[in-house]
Amino acid sequence: MMADMDRLATLLRAVATDIIMPRYQALGSGDIEEKSKGDFVTIADREAEFALTPELKGMVPDSIVVGEEATAADPSLLDAADTDKPIWYVDPIDGTSNFINGLPGFAIMVAFADRSEVRQSAIFFPVSGTLYMAEKGAGAFVQEAGKVALKLPRRSGPDALNVAHAAFYTKHFPPQWDAPLERLQQSVALSTNDLAAACEYTDIACGRKDLATYHRMLPWDHAPGSLILREVGGVARNIATGDDHRPAHVQGPHVLAATEPLWHAARTLMV
Repeated sequence: MMADMDRLATLLRAVATDIIMPRYQALGSGDIEEKSKGDFVTIADREAEFALTPELKGMVPDSIVVGEEATAADPSLLDAADTDKPIWYVDPIDGTSNFINGLPGFAIMVAFADRSEVRQSAIFFPVSGTLYMAEKGAGAFVQEAGKVALKLPRRSGPDALNVAHAAFYTKHFPPQWDAPLERLQQSVALSTNDLAAACEYTDIACGRKDLATYHRMLPWDHAPGSLILREVGGVARNIATGDDHRPAHVQGPHVLAATEPLWHAARTLMV
């Protein structure tokens, strides 16, 4: 069972145009809330997810939607990751802090999973109009605004940490990972992050970065990008267990890497 990717692309562009971009750099003080310390939501997040939910359900019969904002209101929705039903995972605005601050590094992210396996995904950046899409076994594609979609080539490197450009997200790591993370940080050539999983996954897939670390792997944050990354030969894997990321795997630690050798080099330093 698969979704119509052209229909999905049209939906993401419409939601961005009609709901998200009119709020970009135009949020009022009453349009922003803090769900928990440092975790913000805007009226655009909620309205975009509300618009996406029925449309996604209509694309695949009997599918359910697990969205970030709906799960914030009802955490039991995360249990859906263990079902065999078709599931849509939705992050209506990934990189909300960037959106709030008027920066372009935010995206709509959607992934479709069947029998607990991610089959299709899309990441759309409203400001640039750049769309990334992937289907399991068929590759990953990028489409710049107004241009034809191009298949992303498989990553050919790097395989060594000392030439890698990394992004470190350490917020949810338990203290016992402090020293391993420091070793890894000291071993890479460059470290920057863009405060959005959408940016990190697509940057690694396209060769702009090579490595990233995460501990809390909420499915709407990681299911879309993990498929894109795998389809170009990259890795999204738990370094403690060696398991590839799946939507039900919420806890880390995970390392994203452009290549298998690079992932193993990072793991060697951390475990």
